Amino acid sequence: MNINFLKRKAPQLIFGAIVLAVLPGMALAQRPGQLTTDYAAGDAPSVEEVARVEAEVAAKPDDYELVRKLGKGYFFRFFGARDAASVPKAQATLERALTLKKDDAETLAYLGALHVFAADRLEEKGSAKQKEGYDKGFEILRHAEKVAPRLGSVISIASGSYIVLPDSYGMVPHVIEMIEGMRKAMGPVFKRFHHHGQQRLLMTLGQAYARQGNAEKAKALFDEALAVNGTSREAGLIKRELAKLETGNSNK
Repeated sequence: MNINFLKRKAPQLIFGAIVLAVLPGMALAQRPGQLTTDYAAGDAPSVEEVARVEAEVAAKPDDYELVRKLGKGYFFRFFGARDAASVPKAQATLERALTLKKDDAETLAYLGALHVFAADRLEEKGSAKQKEGYDKGFEILRHAEKVAPRLGSVISIASGSYIVLPDSYGMVPHVIEMIEGMRKAMGPVFKRFHHHGQQRLLMTLGQAYARQGNAEKAKALFDEALAVNGTSREAGLIKRELAKLETGNSNK
């Protein structure tokens, strides 16, 4: 997303369009301050909550929004609760959602992220199997960006996944461009995000600058993220990133 190019073309109109794309329906969302509203930010849905969505999908198996919600529930069970058994369920359900609505950008983003994080967490480091998972996730995420390059959920999910990939994928500069562009487009609205969203984006951006060797910028972003909430789950992750800066071990 080349913000400078867009500003040269039509500053107010295009810049406003980016904000609207980043915040689709935010004012009317069930969960204010979140880019996606199916589950509460920062916590993996409980087994019982996912079971309720399973029952809803059983009653309406062709409702792509419900199917996508279930796929995201399985994704968060893996991502947040480290439930590896949810990975195949998430993959099958998100793929099912794509048969109901082809090229749905948010579904693509979650499916791509699933492949990346499953490869990162479950496969042997540096193995061919891990690279296969990274490659698949990378391909799907790039497709999601192509479908909806300014959609806030795609920017957030893709950037958080790209930063996990090894440097050989060359995505660190793109992560910086994505999140800096998003923050600039949103302006003060960024601080209306739930603290989980703010901290995740700031942490990802700080990680990207650290990977580029810009420790000063990275530290400023980590400090900004901790100022949002110093006791959250994300705060613990951010403190570990700060510790890496102090030891000079900021590469993946």
